[in-house]
Amino acid sequence: MPKLKEFLVKRVMSSDEATEVVGESVPDLEPDVNEAGIYRDADTGEAVFMYVPFEGSVTKLRRAVLGAGMSTILRSGGSRYNSRSFGFTNRNVILKRESCSPTSLAWDEPEAQMILNETAEVLGRQLREALPEIHEQDADTMNAVLPEWRMTENTLWTTGNINQSSALPYHRDGANFDTWTGMPVVRRGMDGGHLHIPEYNATLNCRDGWALYFNGHFLVHGVTPMKSRTKDGYRYSIVFYAKRGMKDCHTYAVEVGEARARRKERELSGLNLTIADATNRGGTDRRW
Repeated sequence: MPKLKEFLVKRVMSSDEATEVVGESVPDLEPDVNEAGIYRDADTGEAVFMYVPFEGSVTKLRRAVLGAGMSTILRSGGSRYNSRSFGFTNRNVILKRESCSPTSLAWDEPEAQMILNETAEVLGRQLREALPEIHEQDADTMNAVLPEWRMTENTLWTTGNINQSSALPYHRDGANFDTWTGMPVVRRGMDGGHLHIPEYNATLNCRDGWALYFNGHFLVHGVTPMKSRTKDGYRYSIVFYAKRGMKDCHTYAVEVGEARARRKERELSGLNLTIADATNRGGTDRRW
């Protein structure tokens, strides 16, 4: 990757002030970050975000996301968005997810998952070449996660979301590690849909085939409204991130074994409750 230009951006809002806009819709803003480069805080010199053309195959990435079936996600506030997770996910008692495991995309669309794995490698390489200090810092953080739960052993990310034409409100990625996110974009026939970071009042142009990097755990961010110019217009952001819950995952073999044991225990528990209910009813239920 050629050496990137560097730009200074002025903080206009504190982190606490940015928290106050979380949950609000993003206004219709025109992008003011249009040039590839590293953007640094004007006062501290620390990197805030990076904006570059994606160096991998945009054609393959487009094919992967267009072929991935979307699910409707209900966010707090009642808004609905079309999204699909990829990579790995951790245990969740509420959802009865018994173990850390690959997401369903790996089973439903293995070719798409492989393309996304390749994309993670390219994104990681671009970040390492442009901002080695950020890459090294995030790699140290990711030592808390076993290599088999990363999208590839050499990448910084465990998980991702494909967001389809979703004008997400201001938010932080609270379930993630305090590390940088990589976000390539593919789009056609769609106006708007740019990334706004209110702490710097910066609106990044989400061009087709470009990638954005920033710390989504730390920085409040959201997506501007969008409107399709054609019947088949779309805008996909493919967000690669490090899910904090993955640090608690054991090896794959142990996770599978423990999941089987938990499922069996739950099934037996349910069976015992049913038998007890039948007994309390005087044995009138002859199903047993």
